[in-house]
Amino acid sequence: MDTIAKNLSGRLSWLLFALSSAFVAAALRRWQLGSAFEEGTGLPIPHAQASVILTCVLVMAAAWFMILAVHQPVSKHTSRWDLAFLDAGDPIYPILVVLAAFLALAAVPFLLKAGVGQWMTYQEAVAAKKLNSSVQLPSNNGALTIATAVGALLSFLGLLQMGRDGLRPGRRSRGGFSAALPGMAGCIWLMESFRGHAANPVQWDYAPLLLAIVAGMLFYMDFAGISAGAARPRRLLWVAAMTLVMSAVALVAVLMEKALADLMLLLAQSLTAAAVLWRLPPNLEHPPKLNGTPIPKPGEASIQEETTDE
Repeated sequence: MDTIAKNLSGRLSWLLFALSSAFVAAALRRWQLGSAFEEGTGLPIPHAQASVILTCVLVMAAAWFMILAVHQPVSKHTSRWDLAFLDAGDPIYPILVVLAAFLALAAVPFLLKAGVGQWMTYQEAVAAKKLNSSVQLPSNNGALTIATAVGALLSFLGLLQMGRDGLRPGRRSRGGFSAALPGMAGCIWLMESFRGHAANPVQWDYAPLLLAIVAGMLFYMDFAGISAGAARPRRLLWVAAMTLVMSAVALVAVLMEKALADLMLLLAQSLTAAAVLWRLPPNLEHPPKLNGTPIPKPGEASIQEETTDE
């Protein structure tokens, strides 16, 4: 009972603060969109109250999560953090990650439809330019949008493997390497998102989405580092919390613009971040046991791992 209570308190301290910060920041973002931009031009109003308060809330949230991460209890009995996500008695993590995988997959048809449409428009313009040299070619040929669709498909495959690994106790996790796929997909998504806003200066109306995508990339890459021998579990907690908060802020504008592909990808990384905040804190303090045997340190023999690998 004591262990269960400690696990629950470790999870709640992260999840409650992350979810409450995300809710407050999203509400402030909604207020900002309605009051902090000029109606005709869409330019930000200098020193708008909503913008100042939102900035302060985000900075305070980042500082608070850093304090939580520094004081997060970490067991000294293991450094095999690649096994910290193996806990068959906890179905919440794999459920959330698998849901995130299918949300990423749901973004693929929207991106493909937009990309193919842009490609066809570009080809029509190229054909018209051969007949009339004064025809202006579109700035977007759709290739980057199609590449983003491929990246979303890779995210689906990587997240699905992460969810499967969460149901396999006693075997070395491949989820860290799988997390590199949505991380790389985030790089393509970032380029496509920036291209869509490159015609105008990057201002406050785009900054939350930019920060949300960057936070998601860092989150997935930190997760990938777990299996690459570069585990930073405390930093992973901080990045996961900030990914959840920044994604909530970005979702407000995405919902208003009805950008369904961005909506699905933001929800996918939000669910994955929530899954990590659910499973990682208690497993850092109390590493899971494999059939009653503590997870071994690197170099130590593991009969359970050998039998499952066979």
